[in-house]
Amino acid sequence: MDGAEQLLLAWSINVEDFRVNSARLRDSLRDFNGIGYKVVAKVGNRLLSIWAGDRTEYSLGATIRDEAGPNHSGGLYVCRTQAAALRHRVPARRGGLFFAPRLLLRCRCEGPFVEYPGGKIACSALTPIDVQAIPPGYLHTSPQRAAAAAAGVGPSEGLRVETTALEAEVAELERRLGYR
Repeated sequence: MDGAEQLLLAWSINVEDFRVNSARLRDSLRDFNGIGYKVVAKVGNRLLSIWAGDRTEYSLGATIRDEAGPNHSGGLYVCRTQAAALRHRVPARRGGLFFAPRLLLRCRCEGPFVEYPGGKIACSALTPIDVQAIPPGYLHTSPQRAAAAAAGVGPSEGLRVETTALEAEVAELERRLGYR
């Protein structure tokens, strides 16, 4: 086979096959020091999976296990960095804890592993070793409102006038109906 045929063969690879095969089980990952980060839900004193709800609970120093498998068929998911964990979005789903307050876990992770795009890793054993607060501006801390308060920006004069007029209208209706 000459160089041109090899080049054509190389370009005939199915991209979907590459994606599936890239997420395979590995005993170790290059440039991964075994420390991963995971955002969890805080419900009372419990640390629970946002995705799995109360079916998966985390405790400092307690190892939990779920054998990692390709194509999201198993494992405990973490991100390589704090920043990646805070950027990672967990879709809302029935039985999950999407709207619960959140904390960030730093975890010791053991293989086998499966690595996914965006710095997400499925590990087979996870031990939480530290709990950290979520920084201001994270998903449930209303970043727009926090930024506006910090900048001293409030509603426009037009909105204040409209609100005052609506409040007066409601008060008049309540008076007519005998609520006041």
